[in-house]
Amino acid sequence: MHTTNPAARRPLSTIDFASLLFLGAVWGAAFLFLRIAAPEIGPAWAAEIRLAVGAVVLLAIAGPAMLRILRGRVTTFLIVGALFSAVPGTLIAVATVTLPAGFTALLNAATPLFTAIIAVAFMGQRISARVAAGLAVGAVAVVVLVGWSPLEPGLTTLLAVAAGLGAPLSYAIAGNFARARLADIEPLEVATGMVTAGALVALPVALLSGAPHGLALDGAVSLLAVGVLSTAIAWPIFFRVLRHTTPTAASTATFIVPAFAIAWGSIVLAEPVGVGLLVGFGLILVSLVLVLGITPPKRPSLRASSVAIAHRPIG
Repeated sequence: MHTTNPAARRPLSTIDFASLLFLGAVWGAAFLFLRIAAPEIGPAWAAEIRLAVGAVVLLAIAGPAMLRILRGRVTTFLIVGALFSAVPGTLIAVATVTLPAGFTALLNAATPLFTAIIAVAFMGQRISARVAAGLAVGAVAVVVLVGWSPLEPGLTTLLAVAAGLGAPLSYAIAGNFARARLADIEPLEVATGMVTAGALVALPVALLSGAPHGLALDGAVSLLAVGVLSTAIAWPIFFRVLRHTTPTAASTATFIVPAFAIAWGSIVLAEPVGVGLLVGFGLILVSLVLVLGITPPKRPSLRASSVAIAHRPIG
């Protein structure tokens, strides 16, 4: 059965577009934070602490209202928490131990592609030629951004790449599931339930991985930053965009992530930035225009303007 989303037909607002750029910035920084912290404390514990910090902040803001919202939805939140935070968060932390932050961000940019495929295959949605072209341009953009980064061949690299691709697949499934099951709940409350459930699901994995390793000051600051900025603040904003648009449109934030991941790496780690960053970011903007259907406002014709002036009240 074909389903439609009235919100998806509305022009993208300036707030939603700015929100996507903000998400690209803070999620791009997340790869840098995890690149610093995960080798120090271990990937499973890095993912767990990130979610735990985010859950504490969100629960402090959302308050006791979450108890009422969770009634009858515990299983749903556990599924969303696992697919949207615990599973991809752990996989990204695993990937960043081996892969450069920018390359991991490139793999994560496959989220809109997976989301669109799932939406078409299982949700009855249709992808227009314009959206398909936008997704293709976005895929080319992230390749340009990261370039042909040489990776040392081997089983470790293969497993890291598989983990990096598993994260966007999990995000894609979660985005469609959350849009279908939690559309009636406010974004802040969805994020609070999701992150809290994710922290609970990820805890056994962290415990089974063994005791956490020693954590230096830079790793501790990185975990605090990724928990607050890239989790507690970012997820309510994402769910607001998801509520106003479509899963595919909301997931295009991951097209912006590699640009910021490379930029933050340049600022913090003094990594070189080439012309590819500028070209790639330009292609990303083109992909957003196509996927999200951004069009410039129509200028009124001279005749329409004359009529409006003629009928304007005086005084």
